Amino acid sequence: MVEKEIQVNKRLDSIISSNPDPFPFERINKGKSLLKLMEEIRKCIETDQLLLAGMKLKELEYQGKQLLLK
Repeated sequence: MVEKEIQVNKRLDSIISSNPDPFPFERINKGKSLLKLMEEIRKCIETDQLLLAGMKLKELEYQGKQLLLK
């Protein structure tokens, strides 16, 4: 069991070291969540829920910065 875990860890390390972005689907999913937030903000603005739109905008800014830092 321990040998298998060591093998898996070595394989993961080699994948990560050979590819700067070995998990592109994480970024794709993050992009989809950002698009969803933008749609929610638009709907809030259209229904005059400006406070809620502002809160969602802050969340969008935070998640966008996190995406850029990765």
